[in-house]
Amino acid sequence: MLKATSEVDIKGKQSELKSLKTSLSDYNEDKEGVTGELNAVLAYLNELKPQCETKVPSYEEIKAQREAEIQGLKEALDILAGDGVPAFLQIKAQRDPMEAIGNTAGSVGSGVGDVTGPVTGPVGDVAGGAATTAGDGVGGASTGVAGENPMEKVPLVGGAFKVSPVSTALNCVVSLTIQFFVVYTALALCRTAADVWNLTYEKMPLQKILQTAAITVNYAPMLAVLFLAVRMRVTWLTQGKGNPPVWMQVWMYCATYAVLLMTLIVVVIPLFTGEVIGVDPKTGDLDEDTKPFNNFILAACFTVLKYFIMIGLYVGVICIIYGTCTFQPPAGTWPGNKVPPVSPAVGCTMIMACMYFLVYAFVQFSRTYTQLTGSKFSKFENSMMVAANAMNFAPMLSVLFIGARMRALQMDPVNGAPQKWAQNCFYMCTYAVAAQVLISIAVTLVLDGKSEPNKNGVEGDMTFTVENKVLGSILSVGRYLIMFCIYVGFTCVIYSVFTIQHPNGPQYTPGISVTMQCVINLTFQFFFIYLMIWICVTIKEFTGYEWKLLINTMENMKGTVMFCPMLSILFVGTRMRALLITNNKGAPQGWVQDGMYMATWSILIQFLFGLIVPLCTGTETPCDEDGTPEYKPAHPIALYCVLALKWFTFIFLYGGVIAVITGVYTMTPETANGRGSVPLVGDYVGEPVGVNDIPNPTF
Repeated sequence: MLKATSEVDIKGKQSELKSLKTSLSDYNEDKEGVTGELNAVLAYLNELKPQCETKVPSYEEIKAQREAEIQGLKEALDILAGDGVPAFLQIKAQRDPMEAIGNTAGSVGSGVGDVTGPVTGPVGDVAGGAATTAGDGVGGASTGVAGENPMEKVPLVGGAFKVSPVSTALNCVVSLTIQFFVVYTALALCRTAADVWNLTYEKMPLQKILQTAAITVNYAPMLAVLFLAVRMRVTWLTQGKGNPPVWMQVWMYCATYAVLLMTLIVVVIPLFTGEVIGVDPKTGDLDEDTKPFNNFILAACFTVLKYFIMIGLYVGVICIIYGTCTFQPPAGTWPGNKVPPVSPAVGCTMIMACMYFLVYAFVQFSRTYTQLTGSKFSKFENSMMVAANAMNFAPMLSVLFIGARMRALQMDPVNGAPQKWAQNCFYMCTYAVAAQVLISIAVTLVLDGKSEPNKNGVEGDMTFTVENKVLGSILSVGRYLIMFCIYVGFTCVIYSVFTIQHPNGPQYTPGISVTMQCVINLTFQFFFIYLMIWICVTIKEFTGYEWKLLINTMENMKGTVMFCPMLSILFVGTRMRALLITNNKGAPQGWVQDGMYMATWSILIQFLFGLIVPLCTGTETPCDEDGTPEYKPAHPIALYCVLALKWFTFIFLYGGVIAVITGVYTMTPETANGRGSVPLVGDYVGEPVGVNDIPNPTF
């Protein structure tokens, strides 16, 4: 028995020995391979070593070189003074003469400190910096004349502060944003002054002027998001190296200045005439019957100006959309020169922009026809006005689509796109809005029925009335289906932002950017209010039960989210610029992202305040004309706290907007790194709470 056991042990040991010998042989082979690789690396390093070592020149060599450069600088100065032109014309250097002068000036100045040593080093450094700056200016004088985009020139502030030119699209977006917030800021200050002096708003002429001016900026969000879509399309097709054609950029400015002119007319003319300019409260256009001047010449000039504004706005939008669809990148940018089709995000944005401005253009056409011929075109005009109410969701949906595509392109600048099902949701939302518009027009013009905005204030929802009951039932079902598609669609788009993954794997997927966090938060606030109103109205229609507290609260809070589309557009445009100038690797400056948080928090605080107060008091909280919840507790300390909260949110909102706009124009590839913060704000203000806090799902 023992003998058999010993034999088994011996065989086991022999087997282990054989395995160890095999392993040792493999290790020796690996050692030889690694040794060969190491020797190759060492040999390569030995070859590189002479190239990395620099020979320090002697004092005599440095002195001779600097004397020659100083002599060249003297000759350059003589040329600039006009005394050495003949000699200058004989120079046959291969490079641009002006550039040679600039380089010589810079190198001489920067080397003075090296020649004279540590005693005069600081003086030499200063002289070198000054000469280098001057040399850069001289050398760039000739090369900057040609080859630049005339629509994107920005001044240089010193040699160390060279801002990358801001694109025309973003310039127009910022212009519209400033106009939008300046009007509402002035209106808020005017109303605050009226409250302090115990005056009614109607007794302040300036308040009436500014209130009318606020209506003229209705076009700003849709126009701005269209510009972002154009810029995204051109940037993608040219891989960040091209711009839209100059004629497209000119039309962008025309459309932007058309909106600005409408605002200025409404604000400036009443200061001289004493009468408020009539503006359509639904469209923001100047009324056709408005005649602020009795003088024939002035009246004629005013009429011509109105038509120029219409041309700049409506024709400009059509030309921009046409240019986007027909834009061709430089030959060779894409394999086989096959230009990719318009992406779903950009395509849906253009579809909604086209519908938006076509509807308003038809309104203007009908009014102009009535004015010129005296014939009434009221039925057509009314159908267009009703259709325009169905377009109120378009700006917010568009900026959400653009943001989702921007996140996809960050991961893959060439082939990046949201998930296929997310792109289908883009189309579902867009076609739902389009269906709402077409049904509104058809019911009025074709079916001889009546379509009107929902009487309970549900944004984007329409009520259709026709004589045929069967057809009326079908339209009612279609109405609910349309609203269902819009809300489910944008919810799925937000979900896609959280679940999209990098093509190389989830480990490479970047986190949700600050911009998208804020956009998602603002989108949720915007649609949540209208969703709750729609749910309450639907319950009332089917059951007869009316939850007055909730529906009145939500109705009063609609003013708190009126800034959401414009803020989202500004944030997306800022991030788009940061990615453009850093080859999709950067982010807006840290303090700019703090500004985004500040503005988003301000809207969120008003949003939460409007929800919490009714829960505590049992009565709805009305909002003032600026969208701020009105709550006046009896206790003076509580009243002061409420007023402090109001101005705290105002400071955060407008301070955040100013920070973001400033960041757009001071952003460079070096500073677009997401670092830096606003003092105190950066330490205590973080990501706003909300749906954007949903953790990234892992699969």
